[in-house]
Amino acid sequence: MTRLADWPRSPYLNEELREWIRLHLTALGVDDVAMYALASPRADDERRVLVATEVGLLDGWYAPRGSTARFSLSTRLHPWPTVHGVDLRGETYRLWAHEHQSRWRLRLAHPPFDALAEGPELGNALAEFAAACAVMAEPAGERGGAEEDLPPATPAAGRVGPRPAIHIEPEPEPRRHVTEDDESQAEAEAQANAAEARERFEERLGLRRLGG
Repeated sequence: MTRLADWPRSPYLNEELREWIRLHLTALGVDDVAMYALASPRADDERRVLVATEVGLLDGWYAPRGSTARFSLSTRLHPWPTVHGVDLRGETYRLWAHEHQSRWRLRLAHPPFDALAEGPELGNALAEFAAACAVMAEPAGERGGAEEDLPPATPAAGRVGPRPAIHIEPEPEPRRHVTEDDESQAEAEAQANAAEARERFEERLGLRRLGG
C-alpha cells in the first residue's frame, strides 16, 4: 500500500502538508493505511489528500487561507459505513512493440471523488488506494454509479495507440411527398384489412351466415 511516507514526487507534497497530515492522524489515534493526492487545477500549490485509515476516510484540502503566504489544511472524516460507490476501472494498452502502459480511474459516490492516473507510480498508488476503500467501504449495491468507460487513451508522440471507436449516424431517408392517390390507396387497404379481420372474428364465433 502507498502510504504518506511512500508518496511519489508528483504531485508534490511539501513538508508542511505532510506534517499536518501526520498531526491529524495522531489526533485521531490512527495510522494511514493507503492514500492518494490530487493537484488542484486552480492553483499549483493546492492539494486534495485522501487517507484511508482504520476508522474511516480522511478527506483533506490544503489551500491558501486569505493569501498565498498562509495555507491551511481542512479535513473531514468519513466513517467507512458512509463511504460507498467505489468504482475502479483499469486498462493496459500497447505503446510500441513490447512497450505498454496501464491507466486507472477511481470514482467514489460518497465522498465525491474522481481521479485518473497513468504510469506505474501514480497508477499503482491509485489502485492500492481503491483496494483499501473497496475492503472497508460500504458495498455499492444499488448505489453504484452509472456505467462509463475510461476515456480514450492519448497515444505517445510517434507511437501507435488505440483508436477511439467511430460512430457513424445513418443518413435519414428522404421524405416522400404524399399525394391524394396515396391517401386513397391507404384508406382502401385499411378498409380491406378491417373487413378481413371482421370476417375472421365471425368465423371464430360461428356467426358467419351460410352463403353470405
